[in-house]
Amino acid sequence: KTSNTTSGASSNPSKLFRSSTSIFTKYLSQNISGFVSHASDPNMFNIRTTLLCFVIAAIILSSSVATNTPTSSAATDTYIYAVCSPAKFSPGFPFETNLNTLLSSLATATVNSPYNNLTVPSGGSAKPEPATTVYGLFQCRGDLDQTSCSSCVSRAIALVGNTCPNAYSVFLQMENCLVRYDNSPFFGVQNKTLVLEKCGQLMGFDDQDALTRVGDVIGSLGSGDGPYRIGGNGEVKGVAQCMGDLSAAQCQDCLADAIGRLRSNCGMAQGGYVYLYKCYARFSFGGSHARQNPNQNFGGEKDDKDNDGIGKTLAIMIGIITLVILLVVFLAFLGKQCRKLQGIIVGLI
Repeated sequence: KTSNTTSGASSNPSKLFRSSTSIFTKYLSQNISGFVSHASDPNMFNIRTTLLCFVIAAIILSSSVATNTPTSSAATDTYIYAVCSPAKFSPGFPFETNLNTLLSSLATATVNSPYNNLTVPSGGSAKPEPATTVYGLFQCRGDLDQTSCSSCVSRAIALVGNTCPNAYSVFLQMENCLVRYDNSPFFGVQNKTLVLEKCGQLMGFDDQDALTRVGDVIGSLGSGDGPYRIGGNGEVKGVAQCMGDLSAAQCQDCLADAIGRLRSNCGMAQGGYVYLYKCYARFSFGGSHARQNPNQNFGGEKDDKDNDGIGKTLAIMIGIITLVILLVVFLAFLGKQCRKLQGIIVGLI
């Protein structure tokens, strides 16, 4: 059966902004009469004008921070692609009822495990009806904690209806999780069909250090074992994972194919990924295979080699320094404008 594939890559007002606005409103309501009553007192007028200018500056700056701060869900729940079957079911058909039950059950199951597969109806001793039975699963990245896993799967499920409306079969891949359902059984069935592949900008032959790091990372993914593998060498990070319904042999077979493609096609690039139906492999420069600390309830182990914390701390420090410099320049400019405003107000009064 043929399928359609769509791919893509994906702020929230801050409490600080709302708080600053509230403070500013309260300040004006309590002190607006003071600007007039103390206009004849230059010292008091200067103090009040300066305070007003400072509050305005704080609101502008806090608004900028609120607008440009990304949310954590945007960082961890990025949409990658979806494979949708061309065959559609009619709304109100029993398959739709079973599908809704399945998706709801998958979202609930993330509390206990980073992977689960379900069949609806479960059937028991009865033989499933091919026309109405739906098979589905979800899987999160191997190091993801339970909260992030639940968030990612919930977002993926929410995207299913809009991305592939009324499709009998959907495979939706996020950066950190996937959701798949079908009207035909697929659990334990190997499928190494290429879904999506992309390589970054090519590096030069003279950049041997970077090429060596990439080779080491891809090599470590290939020589590793288990369904979830990570590798790192300096700023180069890599990750590979196969779907949880595969056997150990099937998993190794699929990952060998994905990692081989990654090495052959993207081994000289500044990043790349290969997504097959049942597994994927990817690497990046300055990226991270483990944005979240593993949750012991999922049996993960902490990756001590991940140095994202250092990079984030450095970025925050640079941002603070830049903000201070801009604040000084802005206040100097605002002070000049406020002095002009003071003269205008005094002239009017």
